[in-house]
Amino acid sequence: MTALAELLRPLAEHRRAVWTLALVLLGTYAYFVPAPAWNQNSRFALTRALVERGSTIIDDDHETTGDKSFKDGHFYCDKAPGASVLAAVPYAIVHGISRVLGAEPPGVSVIPLDPRDLVAGRAPTPAERLPGDRLHYNRSHRLGLYLAGVFSVGVLSVLGSLALWLLVRRAGCSVATASACTLTYALATPALPYSTALYGHQLCGALLLIAFVGAAVPARGRFDRTIAIVVGLAAGLAVATEYTAVVPAALVAGLCVVRHGLRASLPIALGALPSVVLLAAYHTAAFGHPLATGYDYVWLPEFAEGMRVRYGIGRPSAQVLLAIGFGSYRGLFYLAPICLLALWGLLRELWRPTLVGRDAIAIAVACCAWFVLLNAGYYMWDGGAAIGPRHVVPMLGLLALGLPVARTIVPGAFAVIAFVSAAQMLLATAAMPEAPQFGDPLWEFALGHVLGRAAATDAIASNLGLLLGLPGAWSLLPLLVLWAWALPLAREAHARSDG
Repeated sequence: MTALAELLRPLAEHRRAVWTLALVLLGTYAYFVPAPAWNQNSRFALTRALVERGSTIIDDDHETTGDKSFKDGHFYCDKAPGASVLAAVPYAIVHGISRVLGAEPPGVSVIPLDPRDLVAGRAPTPAERLPGDRLHYNRSHRLGLYLAGVFSVGVLSVLGSLALWLLVRRAGCSVATASACTLTYALATPALPYSTALYGHQLCGALLLIAFVGAAVPARGRFDRTIAIVVGLAAGLAVATEYTAVVPAALVAGLCVVRHGLRASLPIALGALPSVVLLAAYHTAAFGHPLATGYDYVWLPEFAEGMRVRYGIGRPSAQVLLAIGFGSYRGLFYLAPICLLALWGLLRELWRPTLVGRDAIAIAVACCAWFVLLNAGYYMWDGGAAIGPRHVVPMLGLLALGLPVARTIVPGAFAVIAFVSAAQMLLATAAMPEAPQFGDPLWEFALGHVLGRAAATDAIASNLGLLLGLPGAWSLLPLLVLWAWALPLAREAHARSDG
């Protein structure tokens, strides 16, 4: 048996539990239909440009987003290209089928604020819209954005969660513990809302988690080039998705080299090479130089000013640290208190390691610290319209390494806090990840947003229950039925596996 097969063996041995877990997670992520907000629209515009026109120019769709760059008379997505490129695979299939069926292409129109314009039949173009006018996205746009997100961000989020399950199981924990910790990470932290939309944060986090498991989990003392290649591939794609992952990706790759020696360097480099080529090619095609990024040419003046010095990153602020930790506006521990228990478990694991060794846990702690300090020093620390401190989302899978310790030592507290966190994250996700830049995102925004919603609209986030005609909180009933259906299957699978 190869080292890779040995590493993955628990997934095959407990396939019933694993498949149930994967089904619940993918079904949950696919249940929510994201709003066509700026961040997603920017990435989707690049996806469409690549698939439909073989170009990096998003001139045809730039009016749908303010997250864009402008250079030499053309508009571009200002994000790292990884999420858009990964989404291009499912979108190419959707686009091909749509052309065969003769469906209308994705498009946007304007609904004027002034009712006299509606009566007169005047319809301004997106470029002509006035303050208060609303963009209306047709079904093809909503469907394309939805499927592109589900089969890129959603699928990779599931794979990242399974990587966490594998790590916990191989550390000697029971299948029940591995599944409980995985579900807690995937459904009771901001990983949930950011797995349902075409953002890069959770996609990056899943890739980092996959790379970390490949680097950190012992393979019976044997070196496997394939594992090292996967580490390089996942770490490279994480950087191609979010530039800020470059330091954590390097740390994880370094861990693999420390564990297996310099012989791991070449396979890791080979795995990372496609991402290096992707970034260099995209940057050159769009911005004229392999090291030039969209953030060098940001379009909106307020964003450009903020990014002018060191891309908006300065010295971490103690006040911001407190706000992104405990504040009711963007506080991680306020929105998902299970993360505080995970932090305690991770630090205890650093002191008395039981999972993957002190060196690997130290890398996980360093990666978490990197994202937190980066967020605390960023000029737009609140992430704009967002749920929680979205810039720390890539670290959540590594923070979750503290969950097995917490479940073992304080199982009662773990269960209660995980339940509260899951309920709050479900509420936030049912509203939309784009909480406003004021107030409490749960009780001043999400609660009323969910309870008061009569039907799905084209302007806001939706879910499959709303599309079926279920109003308000009743729209979550089919999702809860899925969870209830999976519960006895999971219990049976765990009993067989742990028996």
